[in-house]
Amino acid sequence: MTEEQKKTNGAVTTKAASNVLSPETLQHLENLGGAGLETITTDDMATPRIKILASNSPELDSLENARPGMIMNSIPPHQMWKGNEGFDVIVCGYDKVWLEWEDRGIGSSAPVNIFSAHNKPTDAVRGDDGKFRLPSGNYLEESANFYVLILNKDGLPQPAIISMKSTQLKVARAWAYGLKNEFIQNPTSKKMFLAPSWYRIYHLTTTKQTNSKGSWFGWVLDKKEFITDDNTFEMASDFNESIRQGLIKPKYDEESDQMSGDIPF
Repeated sequence: MTEEQKKTNGAVTTKAASNVLSPETLQHLENLGGAGLETITTDDMATPRIKILASNSPELDSLENARPGMIMNSIPPHQMWKGNEGFDVIVCGYDKVWLEWEDRGIGSSAPVNIFSAHNKPTDAVRGDDGKFRLPSGNYLEESANFYVLILNKDGLPQPAIISMKSTQLKVARAWAYGLKNEFIQNPTSKKMFLAPSWYRIYHLTTTKQTNSKGSWFGWVLDKKEFITDDNTFEMASDFNESIRQGLIKPKYDEESDQMSGDIPF
């Protein structure tokens, strides 16, 4: 056994001569597009959720080089971005929900109920802790969800969900307002029309924010140029259709949703 084989526990590895596929191979792959994946549905997949690492995020202990203020993909291998560098996205859909939680440490790690934006329970009242409390003692949390494609510099656009809550709802409202007021004029007819949400690229970074309760890391939103790549535009349209059909849903859990970047430290 060679020294190289010893380093790989006896497994023989072969380096590819080239990463470039021949036109014939590419055409063959295109003809077989989706083969072997016919029975995989959206129920079998998890759409990545993107979150800001907080000072109490468990990933700080489990992931090398993780730091508060960094941005993390929830799906292994947990791609991370430096907060001051961030990434580009286009928005393919949006919704807002109310999550009903038991107090931390009680019950399961999943929300008790998820209510649509227009179906918030009417018997919720603000408690001494500032949370909207139900008669059961559970509390409600507002969550604004942006369904995005991350425009990776070194790969294909990646579907993901960014949920904004608490102090970040101000950013969410500003983002939603910008999306809802992105108008384009047809140069031929001179008619103004509302652009699809994925017309515009946005750049997301994080910054430290402070109020009387403490400091935390929150989102910073910057508007960039509009999309010019036809393939990306088509992929965004397809993602939007899946969202509209209800095939893409955030999967909430206590760890991700109650230990996010807007918790003061």
